[in-house]
Amino acid sequence: MPASTPEAWYRKQTREMTKVTTAKKPSSKRAKFSETRKIRNLTEELSRQEYGLGMPLLDAAVAGVILGFKPSDREMREQAQRCWEILKPRLNQHLLSEDETVLPWAEDAGGLRPEVMNRIKKSHSEMRSSIAKLTGVSFEEDPDKIVAVAGKALCVLAVKLDDLIDSEEMRLLPALRRMLFA
Repeated sequence: MPASTPEAWYRKQTREMTKVTTAKKPSSKRAKFSETRKIRNLTEELSRQEYGLGMPLLDAAVAGVILGFKPSDREMREQAQRCWEILKPRLNQHLLSEDETVLPWAEDAGGLRPEVMNRIKKSHSEMRSSIAKLTGVSFEEDPDKIVAVAGKALCVLAVKLDDLIDSEEMRLLPALRRMLFA
């Protein structure tokens, strides 16, 4: 039914605009709950991802140490390549999720001490440095000299990653859970 006067039309339009404007603004409580739920889900996913890395890490460390001394070992080259193909995307996704979402949230929430945040960021930086040494390496096709260096880097990466996982399981994830469920 059309509005009979310009004033009535204007009042109706104003009411509609007010409804739209207020409907689009979520309450800060709802936004905070949504953000907390997102972090909770992401934290659980990160924890599950870490559990699946046990054997690939062990296999990567073994292959890496053997290739460091005997880079011509075809079986270890294949094992190293397989492990790296499993670890690389998981590492990238894990570090990205933590650095882009979880850590900024934890920092804003004030649940982690600055020295803890700095230690985590330093560990992530070291992991990225190790990853950079392996990027572009083909364990199956590169010359022995390159594979020997990459093998040692793969072993170091596996050990550092195992230490990082232990640290996160013992310290970071419980702290995040306390923040989320407080």
